[in-house]
Amino acid sequence: MTSEVMIMNRQAVVLAADSAVTYGGGPGSVVTLEAEKILQLGPNMALMVYSRGDVLGRSWSHIAHAFKRAQGDHDFDSVQACADAFFAFIDRNRTLFPEKEEAEELEGLMRAAMLTVLNHARTLRHHAPGDYGDDAAAFEGALDLYRAHLLQDDGGAERANLDVFAELDRDRFYERYAAMLDSLISDALGPFGMQEDIRNKLFDFAYLIVTKPAFLEPYAGLVFAGFGESDVFPVYSHYYASILVDGVMKRAHDETTQVGVENGPNAFLRTFAQAEMTHAFLRGVHPYLFDVMASMNMVTNEAASEVALRKAGLDDKAVDAVMGELRDSELLSLSAEFIHTARTISQEEFIDPFIAVVAASGKKQMGETAKALVELNILKSDLHQTQTGVGGEVDVAMISRTGGFEWYAKKS
Repeated sequence: MTSEVMIMNRQAVVLAADSAVTYGGGPGSVVTLEAEKILQLGPNMALMVYSRGDVLGRSWSHIAHAFKRAQGDHDFDSVQACADAFFAFIDRNRTLFPEKEEAEELEGLMRAAMLTVLNHARTLRHHAPGDYGDDAAAFEGALDLYRAHLLQDDGGAERANLDVFAELDRDRFYERYAAMLDSLISDALGPFGMQEDIRNKLFDFAYLIVTKPAFLEPYAGLVFAGFGESDVFPVYSHYYASILVDGVMKRAHDETTQVGVENGPNAFLRTFAQAEMTHAFLRGVHPYLFDVMASMNMVTNEAASEVALRKAGLDDKAVDAVMGELRDSELLSLSAEFIHTARTISQEEFIDPFIAVVAASGKKQMGETAKALVELNILKSDLHQTQTGVGGEVDVAMISRTGGFEWYAKKS
């Protein structure tokens, strides 16, 4: 993991990152404390990366340096143009990413996905044996659950296919990867997996893993930030990126934010990866403690209501009936009011004053603030002696229209 902060106002955007990074995915991953996570891409443009630190063993710093050499001192018209150029440099770049290594990583991902479904099927058989007649039924049930998750998000909305794989339809995917998938299915499931209906579902599962923005696989977060030639104020754009398939990097755009524009903020802060202590500072309460407080509010409201009803002389049947009604109406409203009031206090007493200071800050003050917020998370990790993948020195970069890309703090 990692801890990173981005702060921007009308004058500048500041990026701060610790030096811990994870290379590789899965059980064989390695954490180091010497990573370059803030990478200059142009005179007024930078990339900040978090979570997975490499693509096929090439670090993001390696990729960014190769990109910068290819681009020279070219300035981009916009942050989005820089992001587009960076991904275009990666896609189908067989010099950096040989097809053999790409295929090996994809095979490893698909093997891990099938084993995950198998393990989930065993769990279903153990905890709900009455719902599944045999192991085969449990496996198909687990597979359907994963396919449903890939097809719909947690709110039930259908996930659209990633735009970058518009040319990778099912026919092309199956043509390219059928032999590999059949080999994995045969090894993992034997004749059962090769039954037409199960095989079709497994092929569909593999295609959904690649083309849907669910990111079950290890992924990196990519934060592009700075000034394009046409930008008056700084802009940032956030992506998730993971594996290469058919020569193309799987990626999804999260959000783009500008400051100083109509209906936009004059200052903005966002944290990435581990940020519990940063959020505690900004909100005035630790996120976990807030969740506990909200839960305890619901529990105590319900307990107090039940005690009041019994003291009023209602019998068990009447208490159950009234409590059933309260849980669906008044008790829900009370809990919602508690959460709303707590968030309003947090916004007015902590967040808004902080953002007001950031809006009026110079780039060096923003740099010191961003550095301190990352150091809060490192301090927690050090004091608790936990292996969180957060640590090392903090790098801080400033990008302004007048100064371009500058280091405020850089590891020695």
